[in-house]
Amino acid sequence: MSYREIAPRTLGELGPVCHNIAASYVNVLRRDGSPSLLTEGTPVKLKLTSIYVDDQEKALRFYTDVLGFVPKADFSNDGYRWLTVGAPDNEDGIELQLALNSNPAAQTYQAAMFEQGQPAIMFYSDDLNADYERIKAAGGMFTMEPTDVTASSIATLNDTCGNLVQITQLKGW
Repeated sequence: MSYREIAPRTLGELGPVCHNIAASYVNVLRRDGSPSLLTEGTPVKLKLTSIYVDDQEKALRFYTDVLGFVPKADFSNDGYRWLTVGAPDNEDGIELQLALNSNPAAQTYQAAMFEQGQPAIMFYSDDLNADYERIKAAGGMFTMEPTDVTASSIATLNDTCGNLVQITQLKGW
C-alpha cells in the first residue's frame, strides 16, 4: 500500500479541525530495496509527538480552546508535568505532548525557529478557510492568512507559547 493510498483515509481519521502531518505509516527499505525488519509484521506507527512550550497552562488553553483539541493526559511527579492533547473524535489517536521547555539548548532552538518564521509543527485541515475563521474568532493570532502555495493552502499562527503553528489544506486530496 502506498502513502497516497492510505494518507487521505488516515488524515481524515485524525479529527475535524487539524490533522497531524505525521499520521501515516513509515515504510523502511534496505539499500538493496528489500524490506527491513521494520516493514515485516506490524508497521511502525506514530503515537506521540512533542512540542516545547514556555508555559504549559497557556499551551493547554491554546491547543484546546483555540485549536479544538482535548486534554488526554495530565499528571505530575516531582515537579515534572506530563501533558498531552489529541483530536476530540479519535480517542486512541496521536497525542501531542506539551513539553515544558526548561532545556537551555531547546530554548535557543525554539527561539531561533520562531524568529526565522519557521513553524514548530504542522497540522492539516479539510477546510482551511473555515478553520481560519473559527480559530481567529476563538482568539488565534495569525501571522499569515490562508495563502495558496504549490499543491496546498497554508496559514500560520502564534501559539502564544513560543511557537508558530502551520495549518495546511492539501489541494486535490
